[in-house]
Amino acid sequence: MAKDKKKKNAGIPEPGNGEDRDVKTPFEMMKEELEKHDSKEVREELEIEELEQEIEVLRKELENCKKLEDEYIDRIKRLQADYENYRKRTLKEHIEHLKRANKDLISKMLPIIDNFEIALKTGEKLKGGEDEFYRGVRMIYDKIMELLKNENVKVIDPHGQEFDPRICEAAVTEAVDDVDEGNILEVLRKGYMIDDFLIRPAVVKVCKKS
Repeated sequence: MAKDKKKKNAGIPEPGNGEDRDVKTPFEMMKEELEKHDSKEVREELEIEELEQEIEVLRKELENCKKLEDEYIDRIKRLQADYENYRKRTLKEHIEHLKRANKDLISKMLPIIDNFEIALKTGEKLKGGEDEFYRGVRMIYDKIMELLKNENVKVIDPHGQEFDPRICEAAVTEAVDDVDEGNILEVLRKGYMIDDFLIRPAVVKVCKKS
C-alpha cells in the first residue's frame, strides 16, 4: 500500500520543494502581459520618432538640393545671357570689321569711278552717247555701280537739297536770287557711304546770300 501511494504521488509536486515557483499566479501573468504591451508601445513610439527624424533629415536634404538647383539654374541663366551678349558683340564687331574693310576698298575705287564719270561726260559732249567706245565705258560703269549697290553702298548726290554738314563739304558758295540760302546749287563731286559709315562726303556748291 505504501508503494502504491508513492506511485500516485509521484507526478504531484510536494509542497515546499521549490517546483511550485513555475506556476504563475493570475497577477503575475497580467503583469507580464502589461509589460509586454508597454514594451510594444515603447518600441512603436521609438520607431515613429526615428522615422520622424529621418523625415526631417530628408526634408532638410531636399531643401539643400532645391537651393543648389536654384543656384545652378541661376548660374546657367547668367552664363546663357553672357554667351548671348558675347555672341551679339562678336557678330557686331565682325560686321563692323567687314564694313571697315569694304569702306577701305571702296575708298580706293572712288577715284576710278570719278574718272569714269568724267570720261562719260566728255563722251556725251563729243559723240552724244552714240559712240561704241562710249557705250562700252558706260556699260562697265553701270556694272561697277550695280556691284556697289549690292554691297549697300549709297551715292550721296544732294543736288537741290539743303546743305547737311554731316554728309556734305562746301567748296564754293554763290548767291542766286531764286534759290533759298543754304540749298545746294551743284554737286562738284559725289559722296559715298556704306550703311552708316561715311566713305566720302559730297563736295558741293552752296547758295549763300550776300
